Amino acid sequence: METLDKETQLVAVEKVLEEMRKAEEYVKGWNATWWEQLQDAYCLSLHYEIGEMDVREMEDRYRGRYRLPNAFYSGESIGVPLVKETLVGNNTLRGERNKEFECEFGRVDWYGMVSHNSKRVFSFHNDGEIYFSKEGIRRRTKKHPRRTSYEATFNVLSDDFHLDITLGELTEYCTFQYHYITISLCGNILTKKWNDIEVTEDLSTGMKSVKIEKKYDERNCQNNASIAFEAVLNPDNSLEMGAVAISTHKANGKVNGTYRFDVSRKKGIRANFYSRKGIKVDLTTNPMLLETANGLLLPTPNHQDSSDIVVSNFASSAQNAIAKNLSQRVITFDSSDFHMEAIKETESLVINMLKTIRGELPLSGLVERIDNCLELIDRENNLETPESVKTLKLKAKN
Repeated sequence: METLDKETQLVAVEKVLEEMRKAEEYVKGWNATWWEQLQDAYCLSLHYEIGEMDVREMEDRYRGRYRLPNAFYSGESIGVPLVKETLVGNNTLRGERNKEFECEFGRVDWYGMVSHNSKRVFSFHNDGEIYFSKEGIRRRTKKHPRRTSYEATFNVLSDDFHLDITLGELTEYCTFQYHYITISLCGNILTKKWNDIEVTEDLSTGMKSVKIEKKYDERNCQNNASIAFEAVLNPDNSLEMGAVAISTHKANGKVNGTYRFDVSRKKGIRANFYSRKGIKVDLTTNPMLLETANGLLLPTPNHQDSSDIVVSNFASSAQNAIAKNLSQRVITFDSSDFHMEAIKETESLVINMLKTIRGELPLSGLVERIDNCLELIDRENNLETPESVKTLKLKAKN
């Protein structure tokens, strides 16, 4: 737990208790029932005066409403508690029965909230952290092919939040397909992730960085390649710089060779192959190696996800730009040379998923933070940035 000063923790506890009150009102509208469990206990009498068996018997007496090991093993204060309650138990060491113990608790969990379609859990902490999860449990059928689960966290002392979503779908071939989505706000940094594609945006500048990583899977005999892609986008989504490295692997996982395409202001557009012995080959002068790279980049017909498309489009655009200007010392390109549509579509998918979930969230503080985030995104999207032509230099060949 983060260490807070007394004044800050008083504010945190007050805000968490308010969130709990509003959440309870919201959940009662579902006609739901749940169990409440108090954790992160503090009680010096439990720590210094009684034995472990007495503590366990006390937990059993209250049928699991209290988790007390923290108080037994530690005499360290938990700070300002969320809840104070008086518990009754025995002190076998002194022969005392039905002794009262004043206990403080820094965490409150609600669980056992199960409906026909989902299972929900809440966790409230006295440092301001609040956790909520929903697990979809409805059986997927052709009529209801989707099942959505997610975990959300935020702190009442900041505007940040984090949301992980798992979307499971029953395909037309009666197989299960999963999508993993993340959206988080930390300060001015907004992160949007859909499966392999991660887009990080600085909301204060509008600049974005994109990362895609596909690790080598030794279980997949049809594909012995791993891919690492990075790019920096301007506020108008035009490409500022980027690179993709495609490495082939031996059966033991060791890298056999790497094909790399780079675009940058300083060094221009380059396409090279690096052997496992460190030998560098210019792909533009070796059609055979370039053809091999193209074969690795093409998505297979039954596996054309967004990340495959982003990487393939980037490498193809780099090759086209080189081919058009191979005889020139200076290569110019604008936003039409490198299409980032697949990335923009991925961002839209993440935002649309966030909007879909927002309406069913039972935590007003989380909804407020999401609304503020969506407002910032809309504001950024409405800003018009003039397109500019980028000029890159290609080193002269010897």
